[in-house]
Amino acid sequence: MALALIAGAAGLTLTHNSNPASGAMKAHVAKTLAQLPASSRLAASHTVTLTITTPGHIENLPAMVLANDLAVTTTPITTNALITGSTTTHLNFPVTLIGRDKVMGFSIVKLGAKIAPLTFAPLPASTTVLAISPLMQGSTKPPLYAWANTTLGDPTVDVHGVISYLSTQSNANLNGFTDAIAINGAGDVVAVLSGNHQWYSAQFVARIANIVATGRGCHASLGVIGAAEQGGGVRVNRVIPKSPAQWHLKVGDVITAINGHATDTFSAYSTVLYLTPAYSQVQVSYVRRTSQEHTEITLGCAL
Repeated sequence: MALALIAGAAGLTLTHNSNPASGAMKAHVAKTLAQLPASSRLAASHTVTLTITTPGHIENLPAMVLANDLAVTTTPITTNALITGSTTTHLNFPVTLIGRDKVMGFSIVKLGAKIAPLTFAPLPASTTVLAISPLMQGSTKPPLYAWANTTLGDPTVDVHGVISYLSTQSNANLNGFTDAIAINGAGDVVAVLSGNHQWYSAQFVARIANIVATGRGCHASLGVIGAAEQGGGVRVNRVIPKSPAQWHLKVGDVITAINGHATDTFSAYSTVLYLTPAYSQVQVSYVRRTSQEHTEITLGCAL
């Protein structure tokens, strides 16, 4: 699904690779939590180690703990994998794969133990934060932590809230690491580094994880193929057989809103579905010929 998620309406801060705002940011490696800057220790201690077992392969990786017993990691996890989780106080508890958000590149899992979630704060446009990337040493040893002070943000932030990635050489900062978190001076997590080297708002990642979990592992699909209509809305060019739209919409209809959210452009239409759990019942407003119509549709799963 190709999306242009709008920061103002959706609460999303997207990022793109760019030159660092303040030169090279040297990375350090902490062998213990006590060696990290004091403001970051609590957030770093909430790392959950996931052990992913597939035939002939075992992998240990970190995950960020969210509310509702959810956690996210950048690593793709196959549906046949056996997953367990461990912290310093909880060992080898069961973990269930919920799904994967392909837009941002995060796998969402359900933890089989009650682990305190991280505390999040809004992502700042341009301010110094501490970036930390756990370095796993196996399922029984605590991780090391690569960390660096950096600035998330360019002097000018565009309408999508573009902020800069640590783009200096890999031996000088966290370039090449994944599952890093950015922590503000109060110790709150403000951003998460995805596998494609983009920083995303931690609050938005948590929101999307809950949407995917509520939607049984899916984002929503209406079941039509369409395009932007001149004058606004999304024109239905094809209705997919056996889809949620099959008994409600026809070719030529122009979708103008979903649950009261205007779909003036195809991007807006895609964003509304992205932010709606699959299997939700929604009201779809559309124009058929010259008549404004409304219908209730239970959305499907976007594969």
